[in-house]
Amino acid sequence: MTSDFLEEDEWIQTVDCYFRNDYRERGKIKWNGFFLSDHTAKMQQDSQLHENQERASWLEKQPLTLIREQVLLASQYGWRLRLQENTVDANRQIPLPIVGVVTDFFDGGFYLGESKVEWANIRFAEVQRGQH
Repeated sequence: MTSDFLEEDEWIQTVDCYFRNDYRERGKIKWNGFFLSDHTAKMQQDSQLHENQERASWLEKQPLTLIREQVLLASQYGWRLRLQENTVDANRQIPLPIVGVVTDFFDGGFYLGESKVEWANIRFAEVQRGQH
């Protein structure tokens, strides 16, 4: 080793001295900017969802035959389907209508995109003609 470099024990002492006396960990201060922006975005998203939930109302209850016709029509032409399920969440909020494309069927219902929808849980279904 050349004389330009410290020996291992000298290097360790230098680093140890630096961390004991000179280094200042900023701790939480360093991360506040990240947490604040993420927290603000989450609060805005929650606020928007809450606002939408308060404006949500029940759409007309349709007979199952009409619902099935609408779903089959949307599936046949690849049109988007707007539907509302007949369930409430844990806070007893009315669900917002969801929109998607019927992708497949199963014994008890169908898939709207990747979401599984059962016939028994649908309150309202409406084809959005010409919208893919």
